[in-house]
Amino acid sequence: MPPITTVWQPQPGGEALCASLATDFLELAEGVLDACVPRIGSFRVPERYLKGGDLQEAVDRSFSWTNARAKVRESRPVSVEYHVWWFHARLRSEDCWETLVCAKLNSLSRGEVDLPDPLELGDLAEAFLSEGPIPETLSPAAACAQRNVFNAARPFLERMDARRQRDQKRLHEYYGSLRRQATSPKRRSKAPPAPDEIETRSRAVQLELRRKLGELDERYAIDAVLRPLVLVRLESPVLAIDLEVQRKQARRLHTLYWNSLTKQFEPLVCSACGRSTYLTVVTNETVEILCGPCASGLRGAQPPETS
Repeated sequence: MPPITTVWQPQPGGEALCASLATDFLELAEGVLDACVPRIGSFRVPERYLKGGDLQEAVDRSFSWTNARAKVRESRPVSVEYHVWWFHARLRSEDCWETLVCAKLNSLSRGEVDLPDPLELGDLAEAFLSEGPIPETLSPAAACAQRNVFNAARPFLERMDARRQRDQKRLHEYYGSLRRQATSPKRRSKAPPAPDEIETRSRAVQLELRRKLGELDERYAIDAVLRPLVLVRLESPVLAIDLEVQRKQARRLHTLYWNSLTKQFEPLVCSACGRSTYLTVVTNETVEILCGPCASGLRGAQPPETS
């Protein structure tokens, strides 16, 4: 089949742009767009209602403390910048899978927050210009995006694994048949092959099978690429709450954020994996926050605690 070319035909008496997909137009256009189109947008929410009332009761309803006690100390209005990162994700194996994935983080806690789309806030947010280096939230945002990517790509990964197992089975069947033929005496042969010759033939077939299986693993290996595309920075008023967490005799202050856009408490952040959690486990001496899976792994790696 000949290559497909798309051309924008000029109109009589007017200007036109001829774009042929068979040329380097797309590569050149990507460079122009990268240079001319802004990749960072900044918005600000000027004023919002902040939660009042009994904060202790609200915290107790929102969070589960498995092995600690938490007491509200102070609360104060603060302005927090949220970073909404958009990534292009590509998984390439025997086939290719691509998607766009978003990670929304509180720039202070580095926790993932289920924010509304800042571009759909309308009159609530005002745009403004801001300059500066790439924020340090890129790394935790990429970690969140990776988790979201592999969750979304699970059907693709399962499909690739099924294909690999199918091809492995075919190779085992084919070379198993060759091995039986190589080690069995031929009907027209007057004398059976010597044991050394049978062993040599069998080893040769096994080595070739291993080589083919290695090539198969290389073909189905997953090459994953995650590329940041756009960052939307959203500054919004929130209520910061100092929370004293006690585990045995150890105490530590942690900061909670009540989000004025979602009208909910933002989750705490696991100190081990960075995931957001409302079900918390606290370490003994340092009073750090752990999510359930990390706490289970820690208990499995350490001897039981003695009193």
